[in-house]
Order: sequence, then C-alpha cells, then structure tokens
Amino acid sequence: MKRMAIFLLLLSAFACFAGAQNNGAVPPGHQMLASPDAFADGHLAALDKQIGLSAEQKPQLRAVFLQEGKDLFAVFGDSSLSDTQKQARIQQIHVATRDKVWSLLTHDQRKQMSEQPTPPRPVT
Repeated sequence: MKRMAIFLLLLSAFACFAGAQNNGAVPPGHQMLASPDAFADGHLAALDKQIGLSAEQKPQLRAVFLQEGKDLFAVFGDSSLSDTQKQARIQQIHVATRDKVWSLLTHDQRKQMSEQPTPPRPVT
C-alpha cells in the first residue's frame, strides 16, 4: 500500500509542532493544530478536497481524525516522553490512522490517492 500524501505532509508538520509545543506556541500556518476538533476538521476538509468523500464517509473519517488529534495532543503534552519517544509514538499514531482511513476509502479513492504525486515538503 502506498503512503498517502496527506500523512507525509502532516508528519513533517508534527515534527515542527512537537518542538514548538515546549514553549506553548503554535507554528505559523499550523492553526489546525490548535485543538483536536480543528485538527479533525482540517484533515477531513483536505481529504475531501483531494478525493471527494461521500456523505457517509465524512462522519466516519472525522471520528478517525478526531481520535488521531486527541492521541497526538496527548503525546505532545506528555513530559515523561523524550523527543525520540514522542517521534516514535507519533509515527505509530500516523500509521494506525492511515490504515483506518485507507479501510474507509473506496477502491477508486484509494487508486486516486496512490496516483497523486507527493507534494513538495515545506522548507523549514
């Protein structure tokens, strides 16, 4: 299964956010990381724009993204974890979410995701 482009972008955003979380600042352009709800809504909108989701898929996928947001915020706020442990946990969360999202997509949507080029990584 090919990686979904949206998760690649998010992984780099979370790396930036994890560092910024120490001082309580949200990096510029990452306002969707302000809360799990904003996170879920932003991801749902991006995925809908990318592949076009059905009315039935939207609440299911929002629930997946909301859980991911809650899990990520818990990791960011866990001062008992080292940066390396946080990155490993973030990766685990992303993989689990990717698999859940993938299972909710139609064959045509999966094909569409696989055929789209990976967007360039932002320069930080």
